[in-house]
Amino acid sequence: MAAYITWKDYYSVNDPSLDAEHKRIIQYINDVYAALQNPTQDAAVTKHILDRLVQYTCTHFDHEEARMREIGYPDLEAHKARHDDLRRRTVGLRTNVTLVTARDVLVFLKDWFVNHIQGEDKLYSAYMPSLVTQ
Repeated sequence: MAAYITWKDYYSVNDPSLDAEHKRIIQYINDVYAALQNPTQDAAVTKHILDRLVQYTCTHFDHEEARMREIGYPDLEAHKARHDDLRRRTVGLRTNVTLVTARDVLVFLKDWFVNHIQGEDKLYSAYMPSLVTQ
């Protein structure tokens, strides 16, 4: 089965650690996709995958916010507020997983990923120190 989202180099935020975390989030979204494609998949399994995604996303947001603090990103508080909103929405999705369709879950996750990383996170990537290649 093809992946729902595939990492592309232009997703990079110029920080290898944060890029690795974003790749892991993509993997969790792809895991949700795979679970939802299986008609015999128990809703509890899908909820478990969403639990892992929510937990990891919260850990990632904490790390990303700490990194933005380190680089002196001027829009940190507004970015953190968007993270808080995404945390609430993702927790709500997980809590109500039996009330939404598989398509709803995937559209939300893909839109969240693409819009947040490609929109919001790209704004702080310009503040990242240049990577020195040797």
